[in-house]
Amino acid sequence: MSDPNENSNRAGSSAAGGETAGDVFPLRLTPFEFYYLLEDRPDYPSVFPIHLECRGAIDRAVFERAYRLAHARHPFLSAGIDRQGRWPNWVAGLPASIRWTEGAPASGEEPAARRSPAGVYVDVWRDGDRTVFVFVFHHVAVDGMGAFQFIADLMVAYAHGCCGASTSPPWRALDRQLLRDRDGHGLFKRRVKAIDLVRIARVSLPLLFRRAAVVSQRVQAAVNAGGEPSPDFLVHTLGVQETAELTHIAQSQSVRLNDLLVRDFFLMLCAWNEGTPEAKRPIRVLVPTNLRRKQDYRMPAANVFSYAFLTRRVRDCRHPAALLDSVHTEMAAIKRTRWGLYFEAGLRLFCIWPPLLRWSLKRKWAFATAIFSNLGGGFDHVPLPWRDGHRAAGGLMVENGYGAGPIRPETRLAFAAHKYAGRLSISVRWDKQVFGTREGRAILDAYLEQLRKTLGEGR
Repeated sequence: MSDPNENSNRAGSSAAGGETAGDVFPLRLTPFEFYYLLEDRPDYPSVFPIHLECRGAIDRAVFERAYRLAHARHPFLSAGIDRQGRWPNWVAGLPASIRWTEGAPASGEEPAARRSPAGVYVDVWRDGDRTVFVFVFHHVAVDGMGAFQFIADLMVAYAHGCCGASTSPPWRALDRQLLRDRDGHGLFKRRVKAIDLVRIARVSLPLLFRRAAVVSQRVQAAVNAGGEPSPDFLVHTLGVQETAELTHIAQSQSVRLNDLLVRDFFLMLCAWNEGTPEAKRPIRVLVPTNLRRKQDYRMPAANVFSYAFLTRRVRDCRHPAALLDSVHTEMAAIKRTRWGLYFEAGLRLFCIWPPLLRWSLKRKWAFATAIFSNLGGGFDHVPLPWRDGHRAAGGLMVENGYGAGPIRPETRLAFAAHKYAGRLSISVRWDKQVFGTREGRAILDAYLEQLRKTLGEGR
C-alpha cells in the first residue's frame, strides 16, 4: 500500500458529485484488513490479479479519463496506510498511473503490484486489435467483489466517454460514508451468545492446533531452474457445452454448480497427495465468504469478506456422491449462518493483543491445504450492452475475464472459478517457492481431468 509519510497529507481525488476521499479519512483498519496487512510479504504479496481480454480499438485518452473518474468513486484504491500510531489507519492518497505496453503480455512478467504500492495497478497490453487489461488489486484494500465493482464502473465510464457525453456516467449511486461502518456486520456489534463463542472456538482451534495437509511435491527439483520465466497464474476456459453440462449435472443432483466444483477440488487434492506422507492429514479448503449486508451494496469497493474452512479426511473422498451431499449441506450452512463472521470474530479477539496474531501467522503451519474462490459471473452483470454474446464498451468487446487469489506459505494453491458469457474459467496460482510452471500446469490438468470424469459420469 501507499507509503504513509508520502500520502498522509495529500488530498484525495475529486469524486463525482463533488465529494473527496478526505471526507472519510482517516479510518482505522478493520481486523480483517489488518490480517491481510500482516500477511503481505515480499515472496507472498497480498495481491490478486484480474485479467480482461478484449477485441477492438481502444481510445487511450478516453480510457485514462474513465480510470480517473472510476478511481475517484472508490477511496481505498488510492489510499495509504499510516502505521505510526498504536493501530494503523487509512489516509488519503493518490491513484497509480496506467502502464501501456505494445505487444502481448510476456510470460513471467513481474506482477504489477510489486512495482506499485497502490490499491490497484493497471497494465494495458495492446497487440493489434487485441487488448488485455491486467488489474492487480491489493487485498488489504478490496476483495474480489469490490474489484469487479471498480472494473464495472471503469468500463461503464469508458463506454460513456466513447459516446462523447459530457455528463456523469450512468453509475448506480454509492455512499462513501458507509465505509465508516464496513465492518458493521461484525459479531461483536450485537449481543454475543454462548453459541457464538462455541462457533468461534470451532473455527479458531483447528486452525491453531490441527495441521492440515499441504499439497505434495510430486517431482523432485520442482521449482523453475535458472530463473526461467513463469506466468503469474494459469487459466483454462471450458466451452459453452461443457459449462452447460456441468451446470445441468449440479442441478440434477439438487446442488449448486459451486458445490460440484468444490467437491471435485477435494477429489483432485486427495488423488494428488495419494501415496505421500501428507495423505495422512486432513484436507482443508479455504472458501472466501461475502459478509455484505443489504445496505453495503451501496458502499464503494472495500474488503468485506471473511473465510470459511471445509475439512475432509481421505476416507471422506472415497465416496464422491456422499462427499457432494456433505459439501452442499456445509456450504448452505455457511451462507445461512454467515459462518465467516466467526473467523472475523476470532481475528478481532487476537487483535486485542496483536503479537499473538503475528505469532500465529509467522508459524510454518498450513492453515489450509488450498484456496477455492468463486468469482461468480461478475462481468455478466455489468450494465453494458451485449454484442455477439459478449459485453461491449465503445469499440471494445470483452471476450473473457478471469482472476486468481493470493497464496500464503504452506497453502500452496489458489484456485478460482469465474463464469462469463456462458463459459466457465478455472485458474490456478501456485507457490513458486515450491512448484515450477510444469507442476502448476499438471495440477490444473489434474483438476480438469476430474471435471471431465464428472462430465462423463453425468452423461
